[in-house]
Amino acid sequence: MKVERIVVKAHCKACQGATVFKLDAPLSKNLLPLFIDNGFTETTHFTKSGLLYIENNDLIATGAFGSDQITVKCKKTNCQDFINDFEDLLTKI
Repeated sequence: MKVERIVVKAHCKACQGATVFKLDAPLSKNLLPLFIDNGFTETTHFTKSGLLYIENNDLIATGAFGSDQITVKCKKTNCQDFINDFEDLLTKI
C-alpha cells in the first residue's frame, strides 16, 4: 500500500503531536487481523461503531473505516522508531 506521512505539530512543548498516514485505499476491518498479528490489540466497541482503535505498548492508532487516514499517537516520548515501524507495516499491506 502506498502511504503518505503527515506530521501534526503539537500546540505546546509539553504536548506531543500526532502523525497521520494517508493511504491509497480506504481503511477496512479486513486489516484488523494484520494489526493483531503484529502485536496490536483491538478495542471492539470502537470497531462496532465503525472506528479503528488499536494500540500496543508504544502507539495508539485510530481512524474511521472507509476513510483513507490513520492517526498515530505515541504513548512514550521519542518514539519515532515505533512510528517508522508502523509505516513499514502499512506499506507491506
